[in-house]
Amino acid sequence: MVNAPESEKAQRYIQQLDDARCASRWQDVPELCRKVEKHAPHRKCLTHTARSEAQIAAYSSQRPSTAASTASHGLSQIIPSLLTTLEGESDSSQDAFQANTCLGWLHYVLDEPGLALARLPKDIGAVATRFSQEGASLSGWSRVCVVKGAYLKGSSQEKTGAMADAVTTYSSVIQWLTSAAAAPTPESIQSKMWTENLLVRLCQLSDQSTSTGRHVSSVDALRSYRYWAKYSDATAKSGASDAPSAAKYRRLAWKAYYSTLSHILRHNLAYEPEQSASTSEKPPIHNQASLRLRQRAELKRVETVYEVLLIQETQFPKASQTNHEIEAWVDSVVDNWRVLCGPTWNDADLGEGGKEGVARSVLDLLYRAATKTFHSTQILRNLFTVHASLAEFELAFKAYESYVEIVTRGKDRMEKSGEVMEGIDSDSTVLRTSAEAIRLLCRFGSRREAEKALEFGHNIERWLEQFEHIKSASDAGSVVSTETVVEPTALAAAYCAIGISEAHWARYTYEVEQRSVLQAKAVQHLRKAIAPNLNDPNNVEALYALALVLAETRDIAGAIKVVKRALSPVSANSAAISADGVLSRGPTSEFGRERKLIPLWHLLALLLTSRSDFVAAEKACEAAFEQFGDPIILFGDEESNTYRSEHLNDNAASDVPTKGVVDRMEGFEKYSILQIKMTQLILIETVEGSVAAVDGCDELLALYNRLFGDPAQQKTIQDLSTTANRPPKSAVGTIRGSIFRGRGSVKTSQKESSARNSSVLSSQASTAAAPSGAAPAIQVTEEDGTTHANGHRHHLFHHKHEANQTSIGRSPSKLQKRSSASLRRQSLPEADQTPEVPPLPENGTNGASIQNFPRRSPEAGEQQLGRIPHNMDHNSPPLDHDTQPPKQDVRLPSALPHADYVPSDPRFSRIQERRQKVSLLIDIWLLISALYSRAQMLQDAREAVAEAMKLAETFEKEVSQESSTARSLAEKGWGGGKSVEMLWADAFAARGELLVAQQRQHQARNDFERALLHFPDHPAGIVGLASILLDIYGEVIPLEPGQEAESSIPSPSPSSDNVQHGTESTKTRHLASHTPSVENQLSPPVLNRLAARDRAFGLLSTLTKLGSGWDYSEAWYALARAYEESGQIDKTKEVLWWCVELEDTHPVRAWKNIGLGGFVL
Repeated sequence: MVNAPESEKAQRYIQQLDDARCASRWQDVPELCRKVEKHAPHRKCLTHTARSEAQIAAYSSQRPSTAASTASHGLSQIIPSLLTTLEGESDSSQDAFQANTCLGWLHYVLDEPGLALARLPKDIGAVATRFSQEGASLSGWSRVCVVKGAYLKGSSQEKTGAMADAVTTYSSVIQWLTSAAAAPTPESIQSKMWTENLLVRLCQLSDQSTSTGRHVSSVDALRSYRYWAKYSDATAKSGASDAPSAAKYRRLAWKAYYSTLSHILRHNLAYEPEQSASTSEKPPIHNQASLRLRQRAELKRVETVYEVLLIQETQFPKASQTNHEIEAWVDSVVDNWRVLCGPTWNDADLGEGGKEGVARSVLDLLYRAATKTFHSTQILRNLFTVHASLAEFELAFKAYESYVEIVTRGKDRMEKSGEVMEGIDSDSTVLRTSAEAIRLLCRFGSRREAEKALEFGHNIERWLEQFEHIKSASDAGSVVSTETVVEPTALAAAYCAIGISEAHWARYTYEVEQRSVLQAKAVQHLRKAIAPNLNDPNNVEALYALALVLAETRDIAGAIKVVKRALSPVSANSAAISADGVLSRGPTSEFGRERKLIPLWHLLALLLTSRSDFVAAEKACEAAFEQFGDPIILFGDEESNTYRSEHLNDNAASDVPTKGVVDRMEGFEKYSILQIKMTQLILIETVEGSVAAVDGCDELLALYNRLFGDPAQQKTIQDLSTTANRPPKSAVGTIRGSIFRGRGSVKTSQKESSARNSSVLSSQASTAAAPSGAAPAIQVTEEDGTTHANGHRHHLFHHKHEANQTSIGRSPSKLQKRSSASLRRQSLPEADQTPEVPPLPENGTNGASIQNFPRRSPEAGEQQLGRIPHNMDHNSPPLDHDTQPPKQDVRLPSALPHADYVPSDPRFSRIQERRQKVSLLIDIWLLISALYSRAQMLQDAREAVAEAMKLAETFEKEVSQESSTARSLAEKGWGGGKSVEMLWADAFAARGELLVAQQRQHQARNDFERALLHFPDHPAGIVGLASILLDIYGEVIPLEPGQEAESSIPSPSPSSDNVQHGTESTKTRHLASHTPSVENQLSPPVLNRLAARDRAFGLLSTLTKLGSGWDYSEAWYALARAYEESGQIDKTKEVLWWCVELEDTHPVRAWKNIGLGGFVL
């Protein structure tokens, strides 16, 4: 049928009708249809379709109502007449397409999805393409019908369960929408509405985190989401759809977009960045760093949009309500934060601010989310976690205490009313959170935090008793355990935390009677944690804590048994169970299990030394490193550059060296590695003598350099940034700055300061010629007075090898592979004794195959650790980091971390990181000094002590720049390390012991006094001073230092004799003035010796009651001597027997040297 062309007036009315339909002016449609019928009577299909659409729109706008059924009956009468009209139209015309779309809409509104599918075209995208290719321009309403028909068909397919077909239908018009033919003119209201409905539904179905996401690939999903983002930005300027629920569905589309990005991030799926609009033929090649930067930027951009929509459209809830979408959003944000700040991402992947910037943006987001919730335990729990990750422990535990208070009150209300309250964490979650709080307190805190951890442990015990009581009351007459109320794995974590808190407090308590009680209860709770009925019998962390408690209680056999259980392959097979004992597919760490086992191998070595089995102990130390396979896996191949020429090193500078596992380790893990090396040195000394142990000091210093870098260079970097980058202030007012900012600076006394400075200056006199960038050259002085310029010269930071520096160029076999024969000569285990060291597993774990690395021979694996670049200081986030919005995810809670996951250490302040490194390096120098002293290389020992004092002085200046109060010098803060005062006490005590070895007791007494002046409870200082005081009482040494030289002076001059006589008479008059009674006829020298004995007794009696001295055998032995000197023979025998018991199970080094975290692995 050929229709005559319309007149100008007809075309005008047809266009007005088209505009009215597109603008939803349905009240104007009947009149416009009348005019079109008058001037273009052959367009009956067009006018009849328009009138039908107006009726459908009127019906849709009034639903649901009481007249809906009557209206639907009248609506169904349209179908026959519309079908009759269609019979006279060509299938290829736009009017027929509009009529079919109207029929499909009609059946859809009448809830007849099957009939709607029958009326709509099979491939709407192909129809739209055909219309565009025919040359005739699509009318505005035809363009609306393309999108409208696709939406109606896809929604009908959803109703019939054909989800995959629905996704295909929705996606079929995306290509047409992106083409220029889709929108030649500004979009109308109807076009915006139907396009938005289609895109929103496609976004929701493309969500990769849901079951429907499997019907579309992640690449196609991202393409759809990016088009939605562009469309949303474009329509936001001209006004979006004004449908009542449009805002909600737009928000859900952004939520789905973010969920997909989060799914790709968490599951480490391939990410395809958005292609630029450039017309280049070849797409750009992205490396991993640039890809991750773009992935992070897109994630951040989407999260910002969703957060703005969610915060604006969410009202503050009533007290009895919970904003579930806000809490789901918070969970998503924190889950993504765990990935971005986890071991698989680094600061370079995250752009400016790095991981700290991400964490601080998450903090700001959490506080903003808190403005839309009422007492949300979930937000408080996440605030506790994120604040703790930034080493803001004061704020973290304020959040935790608020969390516990809200949970406790909520549980009490639930118990009284019997109603279940929304928004309160489950009992299992509360227990896990409290266990994590105890873990943080015990690992990073000191005495005050240990006491708080014990209090938290008591709270957990009380909760467990309440759970048991509630369940028993509800099930009258039945025997029910707590495991049926709380998840067994959460219960295991709770028992483990209770045991750790009790064992940790036992180290600090002053009550002697309570210490053994606490340790016994700790053992009991830790054994409960690994009970088979709690589904986590091979929890490495619980086994480590239990073994360490047993070792401290001198149950060596039991401790060895527990350690072997942790090291056995059986516990490795339970790697699918997380640290909390939950089956988890959560994040894991490369060589995570091997890294966690390093302290356990060290503990096993110390346990074996308490049995004098030094061969097995050395094997245990070696096994800690051999479990990684080839040394390149652990340390990388950077040491190979040490043996290259400068020319080759310059040529190879562009090659990125292979990083070792140590480069991904946290500070506490590196500390454990160095402690094992120090134990190996002590084993060498025990077996082969101090001279042999001295030869291994070079490697110990080189290992420190490999792990922590050059402290001199780090100090230079810190000096260059005098105004260090402070953490940016949070947009919601998180607290920054010093918590202990006092009213004024408390300065040390002038006498103490001058004494300390003089001692340091005298110590530095012998090292003044040493270069500032390296450790001093330590010359070996023989007994005949000759020195060797190329003797023991310890350089902490290696330079090019010289021919005469044989100690640097030697093989480090002293610490890696000791001669078994030489060890066996000194250690005589029983012939039928079973092997004490468990065998290493055959293959590596954590997906890193050891066979992929070339295996070295034992000789090749014993090379000297080479020079590496120093560790650069972490760059703080910029001041305007608040302009970088956080990220978010809205999915189900993520799985708990894998058992092999090694969590990152908190991001401590620069001064705290420096404290950890300096404290460890001072310990290394003091160990070297002790080795030299026992090897009779006294000059070298003095040089090592001088190095320690130089480090203490430098660090004191750094701390004083931060805060010049006495409190800042006396407190060590969070995160391990030692306070400035403790470092000075260690150095002075070490120098005092060195002076005692030189028979200069009175000078040693001054240093011990200085040590106690800095730290009154210093064990070595107290024992050293008490021994000298007892020597004075027993007249082993003279009372005054001047009397020491009397025998060596033949005849003192009369003038000096007069001076001495005058001095003695002055002292006599001074003591006589303080004589309590006339009957006291003791001479002043005797009184002084009695005072020395009583002071020694008081110091030792106090020390042996402290946690630092209750198992210190040297202190007990000195106390026994004080009892003997006082004539208390029975007390002397009792203490000596205790000394024998301690020494019988005493390792070569203290148990506390295993790790900084105490009982926390």
